[in-house]
Amino acid sequence: MTARTPAAPDTSSTAADALRELYARQEAERRQVARALHNEIGQALSAIKMSAHLAGDEDDAAQRRQDLADIVRIADDTVARLRELYADLRPPQIDTLGLAASLRGEAERWQARWGVAPRLQMADPAPRAEPAIELAAFRLVQDLLLPLPTLASLELRLLAARGGLAVLEVRHDGPAPDPLTATLLQSRATAAGLALQLPGDAHAGTRLRVELPATMVEA
Repeated sequence: MTARTPAAPDTSSTAADALRELYARQEAERRQVARALHNEIGQALSAIKMSAHLAGDEDDAAQRRQDLADIVRIADDTVARLRELYADLRPPQIDTLGLAASLRGEAERWQARWGVAPRLQMADPAPRAEPAIELAAFRLVQDLLLPLPTLASLELRLLAARGGLAVLEVRHDGPAPDPLTATLLQSRATAAGLALQLPGDAHAGTRLRVELPATMVEA
């Protein structure tokens, strides 16, 4: 009786599934931003306009000051919300301050999501890479953490390395990436020319390790 050889995994199908997942996530982000712009920002601008009309028609000085104070408050809240939406679309620090600053800024959002303060270990001074490389590395971290419903511990390290490379590691107590997420991560890393490793449970909880060419590295 001839032994049956196991079928090789359909890598093309897996890659196509990863692309579909990536596109689905992008569309979900766009819908979220569109809803926020329509419902939150649109309503806030309408409220500012209404308050401005009320202030313009108000004869009582005290009430007019209150109307103007309301306009300032609503405007401040709207600017803060716009900054949040901008951070969803692109980390604001990535172009000027780099990957380390962007990860520090994102840590506050992770803490708000899971109620756990991430442990950050960043080389000082932080290694820098080309903006497109740093953005790709940042998106890898987002893609790794986005599917996770909850975490009790999260650690990120951005360390200098020999040979003109910096090392980014992410560790958390959640499950390892599922095959679809793993393929998505590998595809993004490959497109950016990054060396990505996705160790399993045997590697002390490390979920992602990526090497990126650094233009400034402390020995």
